Amino acid sequence: MNETPTQSGFHTFTLRDLPLATRLTLAVFLISVGIGYVSALVQLHFQHASPGEMLPSPDDAVRVFFGHVGEKPKCKIEQLLPEDYKGKKMNGSGQMTSAFYTRAEDYKETISERAQELAKQRGGKAKDQAIKEAAKESVDKEREGERLAMIAWARADANESAYNDDNFPLPEALANQPLTRKFLVDDGDKITEPRAVKIQSLFQERCATCHTNGGEAQNFPLDTLASIKKCSSVKTANGMSLEKLAQSSHVHLLGFSMLYGLTGLILSFSSYPRLLRILLCPLPLLAQVVDISFWWLARLPEPQGPMFARAIVISGAVVAVGLLLHIVLGLLNLFRVKGWLVLIVLFAVAGYGAHEVKKCVIDPFVAKELAPNPEAK
Repeated sequence: MNETPTQSGFHTFTLRDLPLATRLTLAVFLISVGIGYVSALVQLHFQHASPGEMLPSPDDAVRVFFGHVGEKPKCKIEQLLPEDYKGKKMNGSGQMTSAFYTRAEDYKETISERAQELAKQRGGKAKDQAIKEAAKESVDKEREGERLAMIAWARADANESAYNDDNFPLPEALANQPLTRKFLVDDGDKITEPRAVKIQSLFQERCATCHTNGGEAQNFPLDTLASIKKCSSVKTANGMSLEKLAQSSHVHLLGFSMLYGLTGLILSFSSYPRLLRILLCPLPLLAQVVDISFWWLARLPEPQGPMFARAIVISGAVVAVGLLLHIVLGLLNLFRVKGWLVLIVLFAVAGYGAHEVKKCVIDPFVAKELAPNPEAK
C-alpha cells in the first residue's frame, strides 16, 4: 500500500490505495445507493407529486406539509352557505342558505311583524310598498348575520364549549353586523358586550328542524354537536398528520443518515483537495437535518408555514445534489484511467437506459395522469 506523507508527520492513504476487491465493493455500494435514491424519487412522485408532474412542486410541498395552497379550504358548512345562493338547488351539493330566508318557517311572519313596527315608527301603513321593502331589507340583514355567525363558529374549529354553553363570542369582524335578537346572548334584557350568539339555538332552528323531520334531509342529521362537527371539519387543513410526520422524520434521520454518512465517509478518503472534502462530505447530512426541520416548521401558521414548506423543495434538492456528488466523485476516485473508461461506459449505458425508460414508460404514464378520462384511452 502506498503511503503519502502529511504535514503532521503521519502517513495516510487514499481510495486508490485500497485493494481491488475493496474498491469494487465500495463502487457497487455507491451504485446501489444511487439506484435506491432514484427509486425513492419514484415513490416521491406517487406519494406527493401532482398528476403530470415528475416530482413534487413547491405548491405540492405546501399542500402536503402545511395543508393547503392559497385560501384555506372550506368545510361543508361554509360550502353550503354561500352569499350568492339564488338559482342554486337547496341540497347537499348546492346551497342551504335558503334555510335562513325563504325556506325558514318564520321568514314571512318576521317581515310582517317588522313592517308593522316600521309603520308605527314612520306613521304609515304596514302594507305600504316602501315599508314592506324596508322591513324585508332589515330582516335580510339580520339573517345574513345568522349565516355569517354560523360560518364564523365553523371556522373557529367548531368550538365545542361555545356550542354546549350556547354562547359563541362573535369575532370583531361581526361586531356591527345586524343579527336576529333572539339568537344574541343577553343578560336579562341587555345584549352582552362583546356580543355573543346562541350558536346551538341557531343550529337547532335553522338546520335541525328540517334535518330531523322526515324527507331526504333526515339522512344527514344536524341535531347534535357530533353530527355538526362532521360538516365543520376540513381534513386537509393541517397537512400531514403529526404521527406520520414523526414516523417519516425517524426513518429519514436514522436510515438515510447512515447512507449519507457512509457515502460521505468514502469521499473523505479520496484524493480531492481538503477544502472540497470538508465542504462536500457532510453536505447531504446537514441538508437533510435542515430539510426535516422545514417539515416541522411548515406547520406554523401563515405566512411562515407556507414559506418553510416551499423551502423543502430547495433543501431536498441540495440533499440530492450532495448525494450525487458523493457517488460520482467517489466512483471516479476509486479507479484510475482504465476504471474511468469502464465508468464512462456504465454512465453512458445508464443514461441511454434512463432515456428509454422516460420515453417508453414515464412519458406515457404522465400523459395518462393528465388525460381527462384515462380509462377511455
